[in-house]
Amino acid sequence: METSTSTYYIELNRWGITNNGSFSINNSKGINDALMWASQNGFTKVIFPHGTYVINETTPIEPPSNMIIDLNGSTLKINENGLSNYSIICYKKNQKYSTITNGIIMGDKDQHNYSSGGSHEWGHGIEIGTTNPPSNGGNNTKYVRLTNLEILKCTGDAIILNSTFGQISPSPSLMAKSWELGSISPSNGSFLVTKEKIRSTLVIDLKQTEIVNHGYFGLYGNGYGDLGADIVCDFYDVIFYNKENTFHSSKQKIQFFDEVEVPLGAAFARVVLHQTTIPDPNRCLINIRVATFPQQTFIERCNLHHCRRQGISLCGTKQSYIRENHIHHIGGTPPQSGIDIEDGYDLNQNIYIESNQFHNNSSYDIIVVNGKSIHINKNQLTNTVKEGVSLSINGGADKIFVTENTFHKAKITLSGNSLFSNNFLYATQLHVLGKYQSRPILISDNLFHNSKLISNTDFPYIVTVDGCRFYNDIDKLNAFSEISWTLELKNQPQIISNCIFEGKDTLYNTYVLNNAKGGWLFSNTIFNNGTILVGKYINCIFQNDFSTLRIMGTSEDSIELINCTIKTSDRFNSLLSVNNIKSFTLKDCYIEKPNGTVLNVGSISESVTLVGNTIKISDDHLLRPLILLQSSYSGKSIIIENNTLDVSNLKQIGIENATSPSTFVVIRNNILNNASIKYNGTEIRNKNIIDGLIDKD
Repeated sequence: METSTSTYYIELNRWGITNNGSFSINNSKGINDALMWASQNGFTKVIFPHGTYVINETTPIEPPSNMIIDLNGSTLKINENGLSNYSIICYKKNQKYSTITNGIIMGDKDQHNYSSGGSHEWGHGIEIGTTNPPSNGGNNTKYVRLTNLEILKCTGDAIILNSTFGQISPSPSLMAKSWELGSISPSNGSFLVTKEKIRSTLVIDLKQTEIVNHGYFGLYGNGYGDLGADIVCDFYDVIFYNKENTFHSSKQKIQFFDEVEVPLGAAFARVVLHQTTIPDPNRCLINIRVATFPQQTFIERCNLHHCRRQGISLCGTKQSYIRENHIHHIGGTPPQSGIDIEDGYDLNQNIYIESNQFHNNSSYDIIVVNGKSIHINKNQLTNTVKEGVSLSINGGADKIFVTENTFHKAKITLSGNSLFSNNFLYATQLHVLGKYQSRPILISDNLFHNSKLISNTDFPYIVTVDGCRFYNDIDKLNAFSEISWTLELKNQPQIISNCIFEGKDTLYNTYVLNNAKGGWLFSNTIFNNGTILVGKYINCIFQNDFSTLRIMGTSEDSIELINCTIKTSDRFNSLLSVNNIKSFTLKDCYIEKPNGTVLNVGSISESVTLVGNTIKISDDHLLRPLILLQSSYSGKSIIIENNTLDVSNLKQIGIENATSPSTFVVIRNNILNNASIKYNGTEIRNKNIIDGLIDKD
């Protein structure tokens, strides 16, 4: 029935289709015939009569291009079967401008026959692209839109986007042996002598069938996305030639896994890599390919649930938009993720995952194994059923933007290059596990509420934590005590700046594992209590009710406190006990304490420097030296100068030197109010003012 000049209402009898929930061998063929007829006759929208359509497991529905398919609240249900793979709807003929909306897509997970063995993980609701497209088809779909759909109970994924490999010549083994020092002029195609780049001696025939059919090619990695350990650049140039071997044109600074459009009239091409070293043939895995993959795909306002493998699998796609979906109760066979970005590797580019809700998924909400320029924004993620990882950014991922999301009782791992910014974390653990020195991680402007950050990275200074607030309330102590401390530091040193730590914590604010290396950098950060790790602290504040600041380090490490403020209400314990490190520096700091020793210097192997500090004892009732230099000190020198020590009540020993006479100690230009200096007689001392009088040398 034709309802307008552009809309066709499917005539069930005309096409031999049943919609009463019973199986008909003709259903899939009838629906496909109706869709094709409507397309050929100029209809741009097709509406299904409301009902349940059982789809043949070997004949998926194939939407045409330039058409909106309105299921009108109907259900497309797969016929119960025992196949290891099927799809209810399949795009495999390069369709463009196709929309499916307003319906239910249902698999047979609960009734499926799994007896043939294997994982049976390839039964999908909607398949966009296929690993083996027909000769008259392909995966280069564009502007496919899936909206307002409920997809459930598939033996595999609710939705999968697939790509093809598209290997062409020259072969990877020949390419690996073809590199030589030198470049090619991008302006005239002549060979250039240089040690700054390398070029292949091989040419790429641009008349190969795949290139002619698709109009592009590119340099990619192998089946696992690997370019090879000796490929250390990100960019390459392509020089095009005419069939007469004369220069045609060039394209410069192309990234691997991007497509190179072939200009009209070009017959063959050469490539130049932006690196100075020739790769070992066994460590070069560059593949020349014509990959095909979905582009400009929109998945919006769908309810994806109770599928066995994934909610959505992205296996090679560019410009995909996943928005305002509800993805939940995914589980049954690995990976068991709400969204999995994996196969296809860096073919996965420019993906936007926005404003989705995830919960009750078995292992992951979102996992990014490989891919680049992926935006994860304004989503809600929770703990997974098997206590897996709610969000995992693996080491192969590059340029991942995680912003404005809410994480509730979740676990997050960041291993690849990522920006993690403006997120809210509640009872959540963030593990930072940077895997590559060239792929930094920035964690900025997040709120950690009753949560924990764990840094365990193999390379120094590739992680920066900046502008974050860490806030704990009573629930951290009672309901989430298993999270323990707020900051856990392991392995190589990183950078923490402009952060605030508030509220009480379980055990400690900061916990340092024994394998933590020295050199951590802290600046403009407020700590309520915790541990001072070996490294440098600049403009930091330590405050609130802590008894002591634990010093963690080894004999090879140093601690520097510069322009810091330390305030505590504890009156009995030594504030800083410094032992078993290489050196200690306290410079231009303000320290306030009611009573007790401020600095207890023990076994330090090299030096102590105390310069320009103000130490105030505000309410002392017990005699304690403010600065105690113990006899166990084994370093070379101690410099104490330009400090002010101010004691309110009892006359205290401000500085007590009990070190060996062989230790080089300088005590000069210090001001002590209501405090004295206890010398051992071997110091260099000069112009110390004690209670307003210059101390005699």
